[in-house]
Amino acid sequence: MKGFQFTEHISRPPREVFAVISDPRQATGFLDNITSSVKLTEGPIGVGTTFRETRVVHGKESSADLLITEHEPDSLVGVSTEAEGITVTYHYRLDPVGDGTRLEWSCEFEAGGLRRMMLPMVATIMKKEDGDHLQRLKTYIESRRFETA
Repeated sequence: MKGFQFTEHISRPPREVFAVISDPRQATGFLDNITSSVKLTEGPIGVGTTFRETRVVHGKESSADLLITEHEPDSLVGVSTEAEGITVTYHYRLDPVGDGTRLEWSCEFEAGGLRRMMLPMVATIMKKEDGDHLQRLKTYIESRRFETA
């Protein structure tokens, strides 16, 4: 298994960070290459919920289905997708730190057969493409106004 990991401090409580990262539809607000994200399943977001995300990569539009694989309110979100025999799983781990949140974002890649040999290259490309993901997320969350409960 190959992958990468980034960590960021967000000056908002875990509840507010979780509200954004647990709903892939919000990615259109902070990731320029994502043009749409649509919830495909009924009911509240949780393990098993699926979304269809459309993004522009190298000037070409493509869609992928996302599956919520982990969903622990205010502490953990897992999102998985599969394309061309390679499974990509993102894990977001939230820890309260003072009045903010330490967000750890990891990305894991899995493949079988000959595709496994491509994983280091895929990891390098995705790390370069997604390297500013947490900084964009931080800016987006810290600039939002959340309703108080």
